[in-house]
Formats: sequence, structure tokens, C-alpha cells
Amino acid sequence: MESFVVFSLIRIGAALLIFKWPLFGVLLSALLDGYDWDYLHTAKNFNYDLYQTWDKAMDITYLTVAIVTVRRWKDMMAKKIAVFFYALRASGILFYFAFHIKPLLFFFPNIFENFFIWYLIFTHINRKHTISKSGVIWGFVIACIAIPKIIHEYVMHIKNVQLWYIVDFNFIDKTN
Repeated sequence: MESFVVFSLIRIGAALLIFKWPLFGVLLSALLDGYDWDYLHTAKNFNYDLYQTWDKAMDITYLTVAIVTVRRWKDMMAKKIAVFFYALRASGILFYFAFHIKPLLFFFPNIFENFFIWYLIFTHINRKHTISKSGVIWGFVIACIAIPKIIHEYVMHIKNVQLWYIVDFNFIDKTN
């Protein structure tokens, strides 16, 4: 239990960084989200169901901080899309808390996180704060962000494995 307290403080601290440095804070939060399992599941008296609930609570914490920062965005369409994807995932997490059925999360994918990161990187590189008025361009952007994430959610929440157990990401070092 002590491990959960320590990791909670770390994850909440990372989430709060999003207010000051949105891209760094959300990337750090996502990284911690990916690695907390490696650290916490080895703890004495580990409880998987407690971990799942705790993890979703930590996720919604940093996603909520991120959506608050979206109000600073200049692109109204990007704001609307971000709010929609946040509401979709938040709804899924609420359903998860209510019913404790992990596959439900597949139907409420966390596209918001990837969209948030994409928008911040795009506007930083491009120096434009308005992406496009074209629905075709927005459709393409959303498809490029959503399709890989939906596949990821399927593998995690329906197949119940991590993507790196299925796909060999070690494409550089082929000596082992």
C-alpha cells in the first residue's frame, strides 16, 4: 500500500506539471502511466483489482488537468474535438468505476491523450495555433490518431495483453 501512496504522489505531481508545461507534463504522465505497473505489481500483497481502479483514478486526474489547459488553445475546432474525446474517455472511466468491467474501456478509447499531444507538437513545430477549417483535414488527422489508439485499446482491454507482447518493437538491435 505504501508503494501506491508514493506512486500516487509522483503521478499527481507529474499531472500538475501540465498546467505550466503541458507537453512535458502530459508526456511524463503518460510515461508514468505506462511504467507504474512494472513497479507496483511486484509489491507485497498486490491486489490487481485495486491497481486497476487506482490506475484509472490516476489517469482521469492527469487527463482532467490536461483538459483544463485546452481552454488556452486558439483553435476552436481543436478545442471541441479535445472536449469530445475527453468526455468519451471520462465516461468510460465512470462506467468502469460503476461496473468494474475492463473491456468497457475499449468502447471509450483514450484518444484524447494522443490528440492533446499531437496538437501541442503540431502547434509548436508549425507555430500556427489554428490547424485548418477543412473537415477533410480534420477527419484525416482524427483517423490517423484514433485508428492506432483503438487498436491499442483493443489489445489492452479485450485481448488483455500489452501491445509490446504482441509486436516486436526491437527493430534496431536484432542480436538477441
